[in-house]
Amino acid sequence: MIIKPLEKKSNQSALFRVLFLVTLIGTGILLDRIFIKQKAEIPSILGKSQVIKFPTQEKIVEQIQGSDLVKDSIKKVEDIGGVVLGEATDTLTKLTSDAGSLVSNVVYNNTIGKVVEQIVKLPKDQQDKIKEQICK
Repeated sequence: MIIKPLEKKSNQSALFRVLFLVTLIGTGILLDRIFIKQKAEIPSILGKSQVIKFPTQEKIVEQIQGSDLVKDSIKKVEDIGGVVLGEATDTLTKLTSDAGSLVSNVVYNNTIGKVVEQIVKLPKDQQDKIKEQICK
């Protein structure tokens, strides 16, 4: 059997790949810096704001702010918020008490209830002995 010598592949493809990646990264950095400079030179349209007010608008705003309608609306919203908060608190209290009683019923039925059922199944004299022991 003849052993073939290992062929050496040329490193031209690896060298080409590395050169391509370096060129690609360099181009990306160069373009990024160019566009950053251009962004700094372009003024932002959204960054500046201009308020145009007419004298009639200012009068209307002052009338609305000074009127009792706004104050009454705020008071009504606060009252309604208080009622909603009270109802939510009552509902939450009811739900927690119902959940507590449900948990206590489940615990009783699954623990002490089972023991009581077994005691009831015993003969009368043994039931009396257990009652005496429990009541001591």
